[in-house]
Amino acid sequence: MKKIYYLVGLPRAGNTLFGSILNQNPRVRVTANSIVSEIMWLTECLKKDEAYQNFPDEKSLDNVIKNIISNYYKDWDCDIVLDRSSWGLQDNLEMLKKYAPNEIKFVVLYRDIQEVVASFIHWSENNKPNFLDDATDGTIESKANHMLREDSELWRDYWSIIGAKNSGFPCFFIKYEDLITSTSDVITSLYQFLEIDLYNHNYNSLDPFNIDGLKYDDSVVGSNLHTVRTNEINFNKYDIDKYLTDNIKNLCNTLNFWKDGSLRKTRC
Repeated sequence: MKKIYYLVGLPRAGNTLFGSILNQNPRVRVTANSIVSEIMWLTECLKKDEAYQNFPDEKSLDNVIKNIISNYYKDWDCDIVLDRSSWGLQDNLEMLKKYAPNEIKFVVLYRDIQEVVASFIHWSENNKPNFLDDATDGTIESKANHMLREDSELWRDYWSIIGAKNSGFPCFFIKYEDLITSTSDVITSLYQFLEIDLYNHNYNSLDPFNIDGLKYDDSVVGSNLHTVRTNEINFNKYDIDKYLTDNIKNLCNTLNFWKDGSLRKTRC
């Protein structure tokens, strides 16, 4: 039986690289940003619909929702799927507790928040047009503030990580720097966590992220957002002072949840 586990993480924290590595293994598939949680939530929201409330057949609707994850990946030729979404958010966690097809495990990718924001700004300065320029006045500070607003993707992913971390379910935390500098050790430990056989990955010959030939269409958000180097794994470090004001740095530091030492307590 195919097993589904859950990938949560910050943007610009190595998600695409992680997927390119794991997808070398024919037994494993790491998804792109998944719509599965959204499908489940929209179906769950039918319980607020007048027709449902007029005849509340909860058992039948719950059966539909329960099978969404398995049906979505039914034709994927693999044994393990890591579905990437904001599964740690409260509503998504409640759905997993009720509908997950097998035991719940989280893989969590994270990176210093200052570097996440600086990475986005660096990308936006070198890839035009892009969604950050479209949403702001184009200045570096306005871009940083846009990414750190409370309804942003970054905040959503941050709270998803906090939710997974505090959920009580097994979590495997991967820091961006460790994925880059200790790739083999990280992947070996991950395989042990997922309880699958090791695979002989080639870290110097990666394919661009794809699943059975399907690739990201970055024209939707701006070019080269999901590009990985195919012949080597390098640590991209940015000049924080160039991209972030002191106020932005301070705000970012308040979001670095792992600096309180609590990851050790939740890593399984």
